[in-house]
Amino acid sequence: MNPTLIIGLGNPLRGDDGIGARVAQALAEQNLPPNVDVLDGGTQGLGIVNMLEGRQRVIFVDAADVGVAPGQFKRFTLDEARLLGNDRHLSLHNASLRDALLLAQALDMLPPEVIIFGVQPDTLEWDSTLSPPVEAALPRLLAEVKLLAISGQSLVESW
Repeated sequence: MNPTLIIGLGNPLRGDDGIGARVAQALAEQNLPPNVDVLDGGTQGLGIVNMLEGRQRVIFVDAADVGVAPGQFKRFTLDEARLLGNDRHLSLHNASLRDALLLAQALDMLPPEVIIFGVQPDTLEWDSTLSPPVEAALPRLLAEVKLLAISGQSLVESW
């Protein structure tokens, strides 16, 4: 088990909700350092808790209502997400992700560093393709997630 894990969340059959799966798929095809794992977490909800055990850093990527234009994204630490409370839906699977992180914390399985990338969707219709603005953001998002996973540094401002 490697110390860094990237988890893409979402349903690839629901338009922009598939951004997490696309990121996971694209990064899995790249030559990442051996200390980084990539998983497609789908819409597992509490099922992601076991994936977190023993990790030092986990990076989530998901479609989320982060109050910006479609295709733009924001990075949040777990503490920043807690400060927002229910004001923003950091995931379209917000209750499931929140519940999974709370359960992981209660079970003492929460990694020391949790980062959430929320990508503003344009459409969540039944479609296996991303909308043009989210598709256009994919290269920048991939570069940002990869940089953060490898170096621990980020180019994106937090909330």
